[in-house]
Amino acid sequence: MGEKFEKISARTLTIAIGLPVVMSVIYLGGTIYYFAIALIALLSFWELWHIVNHLDYQPSMVLGIAFTLFFLFQKSISALFPNIRFIFTALFVLINLEHFIIKAHKHSIINIALTIFIAIYVGHFLSFLIELRELVNGRTLLTFTLFTTWACDVAAYLVGINFGKRHPFLYLSPNKTLEGSLGGLLGGGVCALAFYSVIPLKIYLLFILGLIAAISGQIGDLFESLIKRNFGVKDSGKLLPGLSGILDVIDSCLFSVPILYYLLISLL
Repeated sequence: MGEKFEKISARTLTIAIGLPVVMSVIYLGGTIYYFAIALIALLSFWELWHIVNHLDYQPSMVLGIAFTLFFLFQKSISALFPNIRFIFTALFVLINLEHFIIKAHKHSIINIALTIFIAIYVGHFLSFLIELRELVNGRTLLTFTLFTTWACDVAAYLVGINFGKRHPFLYLSPNKTLEGSLGGLLGGGVCALAFYSVIPLKIYLLFILGLIAAISGQIGDLFESLIKRNFGVKDSGKLLPGLSGILDVIDSCLFSVPILYYLLISLL
């Protein structure tokens, strides 16, 4: 009971400190927002790089970061350099040359694949945070997407830790419970209703979007768990007290933000 209380307290403190910072960055937008997303992408890449290194795989560090930033800012890059396929091709060729000439290894092909996978998983999916923020009423839509996703996470955690009994995902995440998952769905749906006065959608559509954010967020969470289990680690990092690493915090958003981005631009 004491350990459970300490973990909840640590999470609560981290959220209480972090949430105002996140909201301020979203509100300000511009260069500060781009820098914050880039920092999150770099920290996430670094965490994943260390996760796969746990089993002696060696994806590219420098070129992997370059590829990640390429995917993250692909829209801005394409505006400055219309022939964006050339940049993609050049980076891909350089990664191949690195692993066949400079860092030849028994896992060279796997290392190339891991470099590209991490860059897409982190850079491409995080780029939707930028795309969503740049929409008309983007601050509100981004806040809606993040809050419904995080409400699911919090509700799932609280319900699961107090009432969870059934564990349908034992291999992926032994602590995830069916009760927690259902609590998360309800949390996401109810949170969405709080935006009724600021997002011009019918209330049932908002509730459905909240459910979709919760479902996609939980899938994103389980997908990151699959990565960690495949490479034999428990947490992505230890940067945030009570919440582990950066990737453990954004994993659900990596799936929910792109999905809600496309749903919102089709509904509004």
